[in-house]
Amino acid sequence: MKANPTSQMITHKQKPDSRLLGVIDHYYAVQMPMDSENILQHLSPNLELMLVFNFGPSIRYSLSSKPVLEEKFSRITLIGPLRQMLNYELKPGDDLLVIGFTLDGFFRFLSHEKINIESLTEHESILAFPELNDLYASVCHFPSFEQRVAFLNDYIIQQLSPSDDAASALLENASLFHQSVFNPVKVMADQHSLSERTVQLRFKKYVGYSPKELLRFLRFKQVIQHLLHQPDTSWFDLIETFGYHDQSHFIKDFKQYIGLSPKEFRKLQEHENFCVSFPDQLY
Repeated sequence: MKANPTSQMITHKQKPDSRLLGVIDHYYAVQMPMDSENILQHLSPNLELMLVFNFGPSIRYSLSSKPVLEEKFSRITLIGPLRQMLNYELKPGDDLLVIGFTLDGFFRFLSHEKINIESLTEHESILAFPELNDLYASVCHFPSFEQRVAFLNDYIIQQLSPSDDAASALLENASLFHQSVFNPVKVMADQHSLSERTVQLRFKKYVGYSPKELLRFLRFKQVIQHLLHQPDTSWFDLIETFGYHDQSHFIKDFKQYIGLSPKEFRKLQEHENFCVSFPDQLY
């Protein structure tokens, strides 16, 4: 547990039950004491699906560089793959719990036809997955983060279905995406006697994004992680280190994922309210 000295924001993070390996990467919670101040947070793009439980008042949010205005998290919202920065305003009394799924984990938990998700409102989430309404009501009965996580571990394990055979054949080779010397799609296709086009289509079907999108995201993730640890690195060093064609190519990825230029991102980073949520599995 960690308290932010400025906002008094309290955060919790916990790994799931070991039986949920490859399904959930982490549980994350944020609580705002009643005597805290409002704070605007910025969450990095990530390709996981996140199920957000809100046990407090509605929370305003926006994507990219748009101002936080009318869009709201109410009781339960499904987000992802998050291809742009998420901005959200925390206020006194806010109480959030987030389940960060990984790979095909969410659809092993709720076996529905794949739907196009970026940010589903509470109403849309319940229409797509009506059992989430009952799950939310059950989790509400538990006052502490630890009790909520314990309940969710047991509940999700009971609901879990195995990965499709076609999905397993691809996802067991997911580590190939970290080996830039190889074309991961070609390697997967050769190993399973499939065409590269079939691998691309199956990958998008089972995890919600294409191999090409994943490779682009992984490079940008490396840039962000580098900046978090070495914020004074020059832009030209980053361009050369991470294999961007030129400065405009580098800026394009920042605009795509963050909605800001690299210089604008560096100013945002100085305020220490930019958070990352990269899962350990695959990415």
